Amino acid sequence: MRHQKIALEWMRKKEKRSRNCRGGILADDQGLGKTISTISLVLLHKLKLQSKQKKRKGRKSGGTLIVCPASVVKQWAREVKEKVSDEHKLSVLIYHGSNRTKDPIELAKYDVVVTTYAIVTNEVPQNPLLGLFDTFSKKRDRASFEGSNLQPPAGALGRVRWLRVVLDEAHTIKNHRTLVAKACFSLRAKRRWCLTGTPIQNKVDDLYSYFRFLRYHPYAMCLSFRQRIKVPISKNSLRGYKKLQAVLRGIMLRRTKGTLLDGQPIIILPPKQVNLSKVDFSVVEWSFYRKLEMYSRLQYQEYADEGTLHEHMAHLLVMLLRLRQACNHPQLVNGYSHSDAIEEIPDVGHESDREYLTILLNLLKSSFSICNVCNDPPKDPVVTLCGHVFCYECVSENINGDHKTCPALNCSTELKHDNVFTESAIRSCINDYDDPKDKKVLFSLQGEFISSKIKAVIEILQSLPKQGSDPDSPPIKTIVFSQWTGMLDLVEQSFVKNRIKFRRLDGSMSLLTRDIAVKEFNNDPDVEVMLMSLKAGNLGLNMIAACHVILLDLWWNPTTEDQAIDRAHRIGQTRTVTVTRIAIKNTVEERILTLQERKRKIVASALGEKHGKSSAIQLTLEDLEYLFFGE
Repeated sequence: MRHQKIALEWMRKKEKRSRNCRGGILADDQGLGKTISTISLVLLHKLKLQSKQKKRKGRKSGGTLIVCPASVVKQWAREVKEKVSDEHKLSVLIYHGSNRTKDPIELAKYDVVVTTYAIVTNEVPQNPLLGLFDTFSKKRDRASFEGSNLQPPAGALGRVRWLRVVLDEAHTIKNHRTLVAKACFSLRAKRRWCLTGTPIQNKVDDLYSYFRFLRYHPYAMCLSFRQRIKVPISKNSLRGYKKLQAVLRGIMLRRTKGTLLDGQPIIILPPKQVNLSKVDFSVVEWSFYRKLEMYSRLQYQEYADEGTLHEHMAHLLVMLLRLRQACNHPQLVNGYSHSDAIEEIPDVGHESDREYLTILLNLLKSSFSICNVCNDPPKDPVVTLCGHVFCYECVSENINGDHKTCPALNCSTELKHDNVFTESAIRSCINDYDDPKDKKVLFSLQGEFISSKIKAVIEILQSLPKQGSDPDSPPIKTIVFSQWTGMLDLVEQSFVKNRIKFRRLDGSMSLLTRDIAVKEFNNDPDVEVMLMSLKAGNLGLNMIAACHVILLDLWWNPTTEDQAIDRAHRIGQTRTVTVTRIAIKNTVEERILTLQERKRKIVASALGEKHGKSSAIQLTLEDLEYLFFGE
């Protein structure tokens, strides 16, 4: 396609002529073919070498390393094999699993090596001089850093000098303080690329990590980035953002599905119809929800009167999480009882050890949780006994170092290994409190009660035809997304009862079982539905076999919803894609919808786009007040 050829030519020129760095950021919208453009770049270089009868010099000089999320490793390898003709085939290796080679010379034999961010983190230790990027700004200092051979012991990946490193879903490294980002910075390569459909997810600071990986000077230096980009924005946002746009034009190519080329859309996709289905609660659900909402409002007002809203932000987010879960199914809310009258909702954190553990668990599961150190959604999240959520790597220094105190603001609680918990550890503790008889009752209630949302999903699926109007058309398939695996469990039970054939994909599955589920969904005409967790399924997957998408719950970051929908609405799709977003009337979900629209209308100033599609903005206290109370 023409826009892909334009991307290829741009990438070729960036690798050949760029003064500041050899590479850049390909930030096209999801589904516009960033993968194809990248494979074409690799192939073009190989063909030129063959024409000049050149071979790689040095035994440890490698080809192209693709670093991507685990869910798309096999898809990348498949694309490399299928999109290149047999005549010019590229050799490709999936570098994953316990039996992977430890020999860098073996890795260097392949044209393309595909691996995961987790393996890069394990095998590529931080260069001891990497921290100099945070202080050095002179060209002489940069040269001394980049020419340094001072490296700690590394795995096979870190011992290869790659021709090219490509970070797919590059926003994975948006926080430059994380171990995964530092490992990627330390990869040795002549050319570097970032592929992402959402270059800014939280704030302008996300760009610094890309600049640092790309060695895009002078902005790869923390001090220079702050003085040349952040300070101008803080002084005069209009001028500052215009300057940032100019900086980005030198290193980033971004096209959306609405971008015009010679007056025509760069890609003509079938229409996408997004419908909002507003559903009424049953009497039982409404009674449960109203009492939960009343309690939440009273608790919020109590904190407001005391002037302690900031100190209780974590608890506010848990209360908001519970309201949202109640919109899906009462069973998702801890302490649910199958009754239309709940005498009292317990005072969170003061009732019992089990209840406090439940609060800690909800803090970890909350989609609103932010690490108290890096201010990003936590990677490998842990929660402390004092109720603060962190990325494990952000808090590990406090646990193992000399200052064993909680790094959260205004908290000096002592940290030990036995008072920092992962989700699995908390679940294990909660199970110790549970009576086996209660578990049997709980299981029977799950099978007995079907929530309004699950009924709505069943009705939608049963109303769909099995096949299109044309006898030769492919079967009608649907993806059902939820952010909670507990909700997927409940939907799964209803699917079994209603004899709906489905497959499932969530973060707990291995690479092999994920790949099998995707293949069977795409190729088996009898499989009607894919149940998918939003986090596991919103990145990189190609699911054009589906022409219907159902979003069971509202994700705070609308960009995440857009990426999930783009699993089906992308290049290769030949049918109209129908999206149904299900929300419960007169609840927090209606207020989230309103707030989402407000956020979408904020101009994504850094990218110069009209609709703010790529800018995800974190919740403020004003937002929380609106979500609890409305206007």
